[in-house]
Amino acid sequence: MDGWTTRDARGVGGEETFRDAVARSRDRGGDDDASGLGRMATRRAWVMDSFGGGDDDDDGAIGRATRRAGAMLASGRTSDAREILFSSAFEDACGREALPFAALALRAECAAEGGVAGEDALGALYALCIDMVRERANDEVVVEEWRRRSRAVALAMASRMMRKGDARAALAWLDALARSAPSEPSYRSAAGRAHLMMGDLEGARLCFESAETLTLALGSAASEAQKLDVSRDRGEYLLAGARFREAKDTFDALLAKSQDATTMVNAAVAAVYNGDLDTSRALLERSLLEAKPGDVTPSAVKNLNSIYELTARVPSEAKHAMGVWVKSLATNDFDASCLAH
Repeated sequence: MDGWTTRDARGVGGEETFRDAVARSRDRGGDDDASGLGRMATRRAWVMDSFGGGDDDDDGAIGRATRRAGAMLASGRTSDAREILFSSAFEDACGREALPFAALALRAECAAEGGVAGEDALGALYALCIDMVRERANDEVVVEEWRRRSRAVALAMASRMMRKGDARAALAWLDALARSAPSEPSYRSAAGRAHLMMGDLEGARLCFESAETLTLALGSAASEAQKLDVSRDRGEYLLAGARFREAKDTFDALLAKSQDATTMVNAAVAAVYNGDLDTSRALLERSLLEAKPGDVTPSAVKNLNSIYELTARVPSEAKHAMGVWVKSLATNDFDASCLAH
């Protein structure tokens, strides 16, 4: 299984085996521990926003089961999380205790991976949030908590629409979010990516510029992540506009500050369009080696498969080795059709 190699290892002396590369990845900090809710993949991070309220810190049967299910969902074990949340024991406990919002959120997320019914579950959860905002209008603290939760659910719905390729539906949710929190840059940034998905460069530019303006307005209060998002937006806009040299320069500068998977994948795409297949291959391999469960995207796998056809000594072996690794990280809803057979 020595087909999947890393460029830096080849440069040192001889090709590194896939198994050695995995070992190095583990040594850098990767692990299989599913106990930490903080390891939840980005696309499920909205559920994390549901934890932290007073009722969600309960040590009763519902609270304990909810935390276990959250840890399993975080590690991509959706079926195990679903088994807990919809078990007869959980249903019995629900009859004795008030169901915390975290449990409702996790149930909705599990259902969301099952098709249209999942969208109904998220929609019902959003409606609950809005109803609570109206019913508790005289208690500003409680109202703000439910507003925060409504934004988390709306963002989850927008993310789901983006994954389905329905950018127009995602924009409807993102526009509502931008109106509810007009000083938050991330909603404008996400809207810009939705416009890019639709091929609307001008709409994307306006959204990205708005996000940058809002970030600058925060001054010293702007987080490092928000500042990096401005550069990511610029790079994605340049890449979509076929300004490949500028996009590569932007992503290269980003890589000096952030080594996240999204930046590496975007930098890899820019490298391809600039004719640097070796750099692209190294970046894609690294993004997969350092990925956490749920972070791997089919597009990154497809891109690496294509590059292996052009650069690997034995493409079939390289793709097979990569496929084994990807399967070890893939969540239940991962589109396995991107893997080479």
